[in-house]
Amino acid sequence: MNKKICFTLTIFALSFLLFSCYVKNNENLVSGIFEGEAQGLIGTMSVRVTIEKNRIKNIDVLEYADTPGYSDTVFEYLPKRVIQKDSTDVDLVAGATFTSKAFLEAVNDALKKAGIHAEKE
Repeated sequence: MNKKICFTLTIFALSFLLFSCYVKNNENLVSGIFEGEAQGLIGTMSVRVTIEKNRIKNIDVLEYADTPGYSDTVFEYLPKRVIQKDSTDVDLVAGATFTSKAFLEAVNDALKKAGIHAEKE
């Protein structure tokens, strides 16, 4: 009889420990608005990144000094891709490599300020 009780208590304790590991802790989730900047080809580029529960929800370009024709394509394509992938590990825009890199570096800077791991630059 004692063996059955001991076995049952052991199974119960192990089950409790295993299932308690799956409870998510929301204390480490970051939400807020963070700004980042990087050096573009001609001048500084700055962005504002909105983060909700560690996910990128919106990116606004605040300032840039690069050539408007090239940067327009970058600002149409890259924010959507970064938000969709929730990562800065996306393809650059052909013909606007420096602007693309500056944009991604600025977003990574904002993510770093938020305490979120940024992709390699």
